Formats: sequence, C-alpha cells, structure tokens
Amino acid sequence: MPMRDCFLCGRQFQFGPNAYLGMQVKAWDIMVCNDCHAAQRGGIVPAVYPHLVEHLKARGIQPEYDDHGWIRWPLAD
Repeated sequence: MPMRDCFLCGRQFQFGPNAYLGMQVKAWDIMVCNDCHAAQRGGIVPAVYPHLVEHLKARGIQPEYDDHGWIRWPLAD
C-alpha cells in the first residue's frame, strides 16, 4: 500500500489503490492528509505552519490570504 507524508502534520497516510486518505495540492507541490485538510478547511494559519510559508516562498508562490491573515487553499486543478 503506497504511503505518503502529510506536508502539514508529518504523519503518513495511505494514498493508492482502494484508499486515498489525502490529496495532492499540485499548485503548492505538496501532499496533505484528509485530517489536516478538513481541520484547515477555512484556511491555514501561517503561525501554526511556518514550514508551509517557507516552502511557498522558496518556490516563488504567492498564496492568497483571507481577512484573518490565513492562507487560502488554492483552487483544485
């Protein structure tokens, strides 16, 4: 069973035949588990996930922020 690491929490999740327990965020070149995606559905707090901010900055990606200063998920491709 293929396993992937969640970029946000670091836990492993199954991502392969018969069980897709996460998703690929192509725009950011990361994988995220379903738990993190569900918990951050309203946006990602940069102070909680500074490694995401650094990852995006290193790739020249300008994320969108909401009125609370949280990073919005990119639109699905």
